[in-house]
Amino acid sequence: MNQIIPISEFFTYVLFSFLVGHIILEFIPEHKKPKIIIPKYQLLLAILGIIIFTFFPVLHVILFFSRYDDFFISLVTTITQFETGNAWLFGSFIAVFLWMTIYIEGSKYLKAFFLLLMIIAIGYASHGASLSPLLGLFSHSVHFLFITSWVGILLHIAWNSRGEINFKPFLQWFTPFAVISIIITFLTGFLLMGLVIKPTDYTNSWALPYGQMILLKHLSIIPVIFFAFINGILARKTIKNPISWLQAETIILLLVFFFTGVMGTLAPPHLVNATVLQNGASAWFESLISQTVNPPFTVQIDLSLQGVIFGVLALLFLLLIIGSFIRKASAWLALLFGFSFIIAMYFCLMLNITV
Repeated sequence: MNQIIPISEFFTYVLFSFLVGHIILEFIPEHKKPKIIIPKYQLLLAILGIIIFTFFPVLHVILFFSRYDDFFISLVTTITQFETGNAWLFGSFIAVFLWMTIYIEGSKYLKAFFLLLMIIAIGYASHGASLSPLLGLFSHSVHFLFITSWVGILLHIAWNSRGEINFKPFLQWFTPFAVISIIITFLTGFLLMGLVIKPTDYTNSWALPYGQMILLKHLSIIPVIFFAFINGILARKTIKNPISWLQAETIILLLVFFFTGVMGTLAPPHLVNATVLQNGASAWFESLISQTVNPPFTVQIDLSLQGVIFGVLALLFLLLIIGSFIRKASAWLALLFGFSFIIAMYFCLMLNITV
């Protein structure tokens, strides 16, 4: 089950992005967006997929308690008495109304309303909401809404557009929208991270699997920003049809979704030393630093030749992303440089620390 939940979380993000992007684009005039054709059955299947994939965390809780009680009793208890079960039940109930509204091609305002309620249900079931009901619910819901809006629009433009893209009119509204989405996503992300990890414990959390994933997530956001700068600023004046560059950006964003999904299966480090004492440190982390982590501990910067070399390589890979665009090289080559940056910067950090 621990292997299935990250996959379910990943597809939940993707399917929500697909629906959110579609509904937002319904509000955009035709002359300000490319022609996008989405068969109705894909939208209906996406809603059914959300109901199924959001059930896996609920099933995980049910299976845990079924070891001590009857399965049916565990099912009823989880759905009626746990936030995760309540959220899934409410979200699925609203999803049925969204499904019917899309099926009969109803009001776009009604679709947006139902989808917003489903997003609030996701926020209600989040780890942040369990730690701080109001702040956690608000932060996670807003975070989820803006990241799926940004990614969802990009997914449709990059992969579902047909014919010539009316790119300049599209960028006139999407660039400021993307900037606002990035800012709000960052702010709410920091709020959520603050509920889980103390700022002073950020580097210490790298000793845990959860900290490793959040580090990789943060590193993967950096090339996303570079691709967003290229697609939103540089490409406006030089490329008429930057579809491949938009596709590359969405692939990096999907990598962010993957790391987020894996984080959902790991123990959050509220108290890093206590978590390491209880669950042990990441074996991968210990092998990289060639040390055994024993609480209490503090992760400190300790520069090494190998780490500095990886750091220089990481910076070069970032510059090569921009260079690929300037030299009109393939966007897929730039995507490779983006992945290479994440790997190089990760090893730079791991090889330049000691415990």
